[in-house]
Amino acid sequence: MNILMHKFIPINDKEISALQNARQIFCDCYLTSSLNAFCRTQNGRKLLQQNIQKSVSGSGGFKIHFPDVKSKPEDVFVSEKEIKNLQLTDLLLNPVEHEYEENPIQKAVEISMNKLLDKHPSLKSFICMYATCVEDFEYNFPSVFMKIFTGHNPITINEKTIRMTLKSKKERVLELFNELDKKNGDFNFVAGTGFSFRKGFDDWHCFTVESVNANANTVNLRNSRTCNTVTVDFDTFIKKFKYLVGYISKDFTRKDI
Repeated sequence: MNILMHKFIPINDKEISALQNARQIFCDCYLTSSLNAFCRTQNGRKLLQQNIQKSVSGSGGFKIHFPDVKSKPEDVFVSEKEIKNLQLTDLLLNPVEHEYEENPIQKAVEISMNKLLDKHPSLKSFICMYATCVEDFEYNFPSVFMKIFTGHNPITINEKTIRMTLKSKKERVLELFNELDKKNGDFNFVAGTGFSFRKGFDDWHCFTVESVNANANTVNLRNSRTCNTVTVDFDTFIKKFKYLVGYISKDFTRKDI
């Protein structure tokens, strides 16, 4: 991809709205749920426009900006050909057919993570390296992606501990939920499950926190794998979810542009 031949402009509101409704195709719920979370707030959408720019010249493609890769900013360029060539396959690299519409912006971010991981393997959490996957960008913690994509450390509750529920963090979770309820949706949070024999939610899966109702003691969670929303009461959430990661009313926009 000859970068000198390309002029880049920020993605627009329509493209962000399409990204918000994009379905998870690969095993990267940490990434899709985080992007979904950013789509939901004004500052998050500004962040997406700042960090994801599309080419309006040459053969197309995207420039993905990561403000904090090993304490330095880094731009990753993804071509239209690379986006087209990214296919869901099985472990033997046989194409897996599916009926879902693929979002080119989501794929561009996924490919950019592949390129970053090729250059900086430690960006993938050590425990996630044990998961069997085809693409390097599959399986990771949302805090890893959020930090390099925003340049800010997210709030994390129980994400990388060995505890598989939030029972020991109940007081902190309820405190956070009450705070999120007062923000009227102005937050960017992801909730993740761990390993559990209890039925109801997939193991090791991330959901976007859409809204919190402290009066009803419920939280609405968006599943990017199925593109639907489920309502869960606080007690059930604490028993069946492992962690919370995200930001409250954060201004992510760079000061140098």
